[in-house]
This record gives sequence, C-alpha cells and structure tokens, in this order.
Amino acid sequence: MNSISLAFAYLRRRWGQALLSVLVGALGVAAILTVLTAFDALPDAAERSWGGVDLVIGPKGSPLDLVLCCALHVSDPQGLVSEKAAMAAANSPMVRTAAPIALGDNVEGWRIVGTTPNIFAIYHADFAQGDVWSKPLQAVLGSAVARALHLKMGDQFVGAHGLAAGGELHSQFPYKVVGILKPTGSVLDRLALCDIETVRYIHRKHAEDEASETGVSVTYVNLPDAATAVVASYRSPVAALMVPRLINANPTLTAASPTFEIARLMSYMRPLSYAALALGLLLVTIAAAGGAAALMATMNARTRDLALLRALGAGPLSVASVAFAEAGMIAAGALLVGGALTWIILAIATTVLLERAGLLLMPQVDPETLLYLVVGAVGVAFAAALVPAIRALRTPIEELLQS
Repeated sequence: MNSISLAFAYLRRRWGQALLSVLVGALGVAAILTVLTAFDALPDAAERSWGGVDLVIGPKGSPLDLVLCCALHVSDPQGLVSEKAAMAAANSPMVRTAAPIALGDNVEGWRIVGTTPNIFAIYHADFAQGDVWSKPLQAVLGSAVARALHLKMGDQFVGAHGLAAGGELHSQFPYKVVGILKPTGSVLDRLALCDIETVRYIHRKHAEDEASETGVSVTYVNLPDAATAVVASYRSPVAALMVPRLINANPTLTAASPTFEIARLMSYMRPLSYAALALGLLLVTIAAAGGAAALMATMNARTRDLALLRALGAGPLSVASVAFAEAGMIAAGALLVGGALTWIILAIATTVLLERAGLLLMPQVDPETLLYLVVGAVGVAFAAALVPAIRALRTPIEELLQS
C-alpha cells in the first residue's frame, strides 16, 4: 500500500475533521479568489456600460453622482441644467459630439430618456429595425428593453412618472415604437429613447395637472430648456486634461469623467478588498492550523500503525510522506471546493449586477493569480504537515515498538 492510498484511508477514518478543514480552507480560497477576480472585472464592466461617453456635464454638485446617474444610470438625478449652457460648454474642437439627456420617467422600471439623435453616435449604436423618431411620442428602444417588454415595431407603451416602477402612469401620452437598436453592450441597451421635447412636454402637463388638482403649483421643469445633463465623447484623449477644467470653472456647471470617477470609486472600495483578502488569509491559516493539529493528534494515535509499517520495512521517509499526502489531499479539496464556490458567487453576482445595475461582469481568472493561489495552498499544506512528518521521521523504531 503506497503513501497516498494509506493517507486516503486515514482521512476516510476521520472524515469529519478532514471535511471541516476542507470547508474552512475552501472559504478562504473562495474569498481570496472572488475578491481578486471581481475587483479587476468591475471597472471593465463599468467601462463597457458607459460606452462611448467620455464626459458628463451637469449642475454643480458631486461628479460621482453625475456619472452614476447619467453615464451608468444607476442613481437618481441631483438637479437640472440648462441645455443651452451645457451644450455651449461642450462646444469645443476637442469634443466629437454631445447630446442632452432628460430623465424622469420609466416603463416598467426601464428608464425613458429624452435626448437628440447625437446619442447614437456617442454610443456607436446601429438600428436593428426602424429609424430615429421624427415627431413627439415616438420611441427607440434598446435591445434589452425590447426583449424584456416583448415590444416590436409599431407597438405602443405608456410611461410612468419617476425612475422606478410603480409611479403614476402618463396614460394620455402613449409612445409608439419606431426603432429598435442592435445590442451595444452598453447601458444604451437598457434605455427607451425619445425626443427630449417629449419629456419636457409630458412633465409640464404633469405639473399643470397637479396644480389644478391640489391648488399648489408644483414645478418639475424650472427651465424652458431643462435637461438632466449633457453627455459627450472626445475627439482626442488630450481633451480629458483640458475640457473638464474649463467647464468646472463655470459656477453653474460640473464636468465629470466616468473613467476618473469610477477609478476614484474603486479606490474607496480598495480597503474593503484588503479586508476581504485578510479574512480569506485568516481562514486559510485557521484551516492550516486545524489540519496541523489534527495531523499531530492522529500521528500520536497511530503509534501502532507506524510501528507496524516500520517493522514491515517502510523507511522513515515513507512514513513521513503519509502526513504530507494527507495535507496535500486536504489542500487539493480546499482548492477544488473553493474554486466551485468562487464560480457560484461570481455567477450570482453577474446576474444580480446585470439585472439591478446593467453591469455585465465578465470575470476572468488571471493564470498568474491562480498559480500563486495553488502554490500558496501547497505551501500552507506543506507547513501544516511539516511538524507531524518530522516527528514520524525522527522517532526511532525501537520507541515505536515499545509504545
């Protein structure tokens, strides 16, 4: 019987301890691998989501909020801006094209965005069917919206007030689908687009209706050319250094770079990733310590077995290798189970982020990271088995036989 089969027999005898060591080690491996993989995949997912948007111009406030609302479309607007003023600020030779956007309505939770045809050039969007709107209350749907709502060319739908499903329906203003876009892989797939004047008109009518019903004047649009923001794409990367600085000098406007703001957001999250990595390392250490203690205890309980093996001609190295084989099997089990847990966690995270935030997470395990993880697990297993192996190696056969 070789060392591996003998080690397997010992593990099977104390399967409860072995299973606990594997599970604790697997949790540590999963924590480390998930953090390293997801932390690299999140910025890429965000960059795919905002597509060709290099710049967002909005009212004075937080640049990060502006990016989350108007580039990633995962938060609420923080105010309004004059389209004329924002478009004038974007009027630079270094800006390729710009388009205003107006938010405020949704269709079953999917955002309706008032804009201009320039938006299609920013996102490099092509039409699968139909064409751009030619009059009010015509809509162009992103591929995900059309698929989820089962809408096709010529169909009608009704928007609701607010950015979340469940708002008051604008039943008197049905939209007609005149175009459906090809998938872009960006947030545009999750938007229903229409002429910006349509959104302004509907909100003015909504304010007038509320005022007539309640007697209180409620102003949803306080500017005749109100917009939530203006999104733009650069003609040259050099523009990222100059254009935002010029716009931020305006006392009423904020210029936000999606690339810079998401990088800043990830820097805020980095301490959390370090904490998760530390937790993973702690779990791996606990698993190693538990495995070492279990191996020491089992070595002490196997005095007869060791004596019999030595009496049958097994050398000290052969006896010591049993401990290394046991630790190696536990490490292999922890790596396999930890890898499976990581795959499950990332699969769930991918689905949730796509449904809730429109971020398409495409995690890829770096071969170098995987190599370090395997080498680290083997090293921890070796360290855990080292003391029991040395004890078995150095114990004289006479002592074993006498005990």
